[in-house]
Amino acid sequence: MTRRKNKRLRLTPSHLPLIRDKFVTVWRERAMRQYEAKPQYRRILDGMWSEIDQMSVAQLWWISRDMAKLAADTAAQGDFPRMQAPAASGVMFLEGGVLVDTSSIGITSNVAGFFWDRIGDGETSVMAFTDDPESLRKSGADSIGLPIDWLDLTAVRAKSIHDADAVFQKAWIDYLQAVWALSGEPRICDTKPAEPSMRYPLPSRFEPEIRKVKMLVLRENLHRPGESSDDDERVRREYSHRFIVRGFWRDQAYGPNHSLRRRQWIPPFVKGPADKPLICKETVRIWRR
Repeated sequence: MTRRKNKRLRLTPSHLPLIRDKFVTVWRERAMRQYEAKPQYRRILDGMWSEIDQMSVAQLWWISRDMAKLAADTAAQGDFPRMQAPAASGVMFLEGGVLVDTSSIGITSNVAGFFWDRIGDGETSVMAFTDDPESLRKSGADSIGLPIDWLDLTAVRAKSIHDADAVFQKAWIDYLQAVWALSGEPRICDTKPAEPSMRYPLPSRFEPEIRKVKMLVLRENLHRPGESSDDDERVRREYSHRFIVRGFWRDQAYGPNHSLRRRQWIPPFVKGPADKPLICKETVRIWRR
């Protein structure tokens, strides 16, 4: 008699299709049990079914660690173009996650990713995932091999903060919009399909789904400060780390003899050599009241 091992999925780009599909399966089973046990809540559960159906066909995004930091800083500043969701629904995971510090109202958790769903009239609903080990243990997600679960806001609601959901929604949508704005800047990031993982291999039949994952990776600065693209070795300064130069708006000249002006967003970028760590001088949080 062979013993089956519980294979835990990993938060890596190649595992995202499997994570999404397993998460959808688990939540369909939970919704069905609640649908049968609590008929008085069937209207609410119908909405849950709709969200689950949307997630089953959602776009898959993977944001590299440095891109996640850049997006968090951009969202915290708040002055950037507002974007529409690029698809009706999407699942986005962040390498390393983003710390949302809301300890003052009773919850501090690492946001591992988001699920967004366009609900009409330009509105977008967002829910967050956590990979916090204690949260996964309490929900039972870890026992079935899932590396994520919904971020539980019960602790917030227990403190009678009635607008908590709306405030979280705004913070999360700000972050998503920052990612979407940066994803359209080819000088800032590379957008490419995921590759099968050599570290966590999967059967070859999953390869087509893996390559549908959209990866956003910070475009590396291959030259050190002071070096030219011709590699003339004129080094004026050496940086010990990389840092974010924040985006801004300016009146861009255009038209005949540059006589006209339009408001143009100059996106943020990361300065410094690629082999140095990216350091944010201030603690960046996407939570804002």
